[in-house]
Amino acid sequence: MQMLAEGGTALDATIAAQMVLGLVEPQASGIGGGLLMLTWDARSQRLRSYDGLSAAPARTTAGLRIDVDGRLLPLAEVARGGRSVGVPGALATFELAHKQHGRLPWARLFEPAIALATDGYPFAPYAQGILARDVGAVEHPEFRVDHFDAQGRALPVGTLIRNPAYAATLRSIGASGVAGFYAQGGAARLVAAAQRGAHPSLMTVQDVMGYKPVERAPVCAPVRSVRVCTMGPPSFGGVTVLQMLQMLALQVPNPTAADLDGPVFWHQYVEAGRLAQADRRHFVGDPDHVNVPVSAMTSATYLRQRAALIDPQRAAPTVRHGNPVASAAAAPLQPLQLAMHDTAPVGDQTSQIVVADAAGNVVSTTTTNNLNFGSRLRVDGYVLNNALTNFDPAPERGQTSANQMAPGKRPITSMAPTIVFDAAGQPVVAGGAAGGLLIVDYITRNLIELLWLDRSPAQALAGGHLATAQAPRVQLEAGTPRAALALGLRERGHEVVVEATNSGAGFIKRVPGGWLGAADPRRDGVALGR
Repeated sequence: MQMLAEGGTALDATIAAQMVLGLVEPQASGIGGGLLMLTWDARSQRLRSYDGLSAAPARTTAGLRIDVDGRLLPLAEVARGGRSVGVPGALATFELAHKQHGRLPWARLFEPAIALATDGYPFAPYAQGILARDVGAVEHPEFRVDHFDAQGRALPVGTLIRNPAYAATLRSIGASGVAGFYAQGGAARLVAAAQRGAHPSLMTVQDVMGYKPVERAPVCAPVRSVRVCTMGPPSFGGVTVLQMLQMLALQVPNPTAADLDGPVFWHQYVEAGRLAQADRRHFVGDPDHVNVPVSAMTSATYLRQRAALIDPQRAAPTVRHGNPVASAAAAPLQPLQLAMHDTAPVGDQTSQIVVADAAGNVVSTTTTNNLNFGSRLRVDGYVLNNALTNFDPAPERGQTSANQMAPGKRPITSMAPTIVFDAAGQPVVAGGAAGGLLIVDYITRNLIELLWLDRSPAQALAGGHLATAQAPRVQLEAGTPRAALALGLRERGHEVVVEATNSGAGFIKRVPGGWLGAADPRRDGVALGR
């Protein structure tokens, strides 16, 4: 809000907010991680998307668990620590976007976070709750100095936490830019930190200095009376959201509030999710390394065929990926043989920011360190990611995978910042979600309530979750009315669990006179406007 009050753009405000988030919720995101970002420029009427995901270094093995000598390593030994660290992309991507969309001086955007890191900020409930777990001090030794007391207990909520190293880092980046910061020792220190431990990173200073953000074409599809736009691959989240919404629009053309209270609609939602997840598991990878048939996967012709597979009353015993290329009469892809599994986590990680400014610009950004506290390594006051856990395991001999690890490749992600446009081409809803693998469902369910039932962001975000991302298992959020769907879904053949679902969504919606916004009540977020 301070950046907007000073005449900054939505992008300026986003960068300033993220620098603070990297300080106050280091479990979720920061400058040692990656991001995906969607920007709407009101003056040029142009939508752009930026891929700033953390990437594999130039030297890799066949998979995260494959050591340099070919030995198979236990997952627990490499899921955290140096080998799991991807080349961070958040800083370089923000710098590129600022050159295109920013108005305030680059250094100004870092000053609020510098002040908080120097003077102290109150330990937030969400981060404190993670570190307060029984094994908190054991699992996070690098945080003992400033987040725990002498007995290894997490400091109380509200305790002032200071991070002078982070303040110094941001001063350097603000003064010298990203390349300058890295050249003045930032890259060397990053690499040295990632090379600590039994299984050090294969990353080099050249990898860090050479990281390039990628501007990719957004992926859009008409859904009823609006056009939904989101991130393309390496995000599988965007394609999955578009597939689910289009299939549901075909199956249930005009859902009512009563429909969303009963199991019939949600049975069809689950089946659409299972079909979309089967497709994305087979086809989606880094488009710089594999040919992903995005247009075919999100085409109306293909999705009518997929939606026709949904039995309105019974769950399909098995769900397989389709053949979107044949449906679209496109050029054939190189065949892929893919084990059906997920490496994307479910948990507390990732941050979501959405900003609209007075000029009509809109930015939706999802940023992540991957798992909580990423690799659990820190350098210069910030956390290093563990993004390489998002690649598939090394394939069996003779098999390939769209998401197998390779030099310079970016792993798939569920993150899918989204902007929705009305028939006149103007943004009417924007947002996204944190929450690991379940991000797809958090976004899809909220869009259904925001767009199809015309609910406010606060009403939509307060609704109970239903998640299909871990198909065939269906997750219903405990303590909400959605939990009452369990019996009806089981009667239709679904495997159902009722449990907490720790989402982190945020949305804004255009209304007469401006915007309404809301942050997920399950986390520490807030919505502000003026």
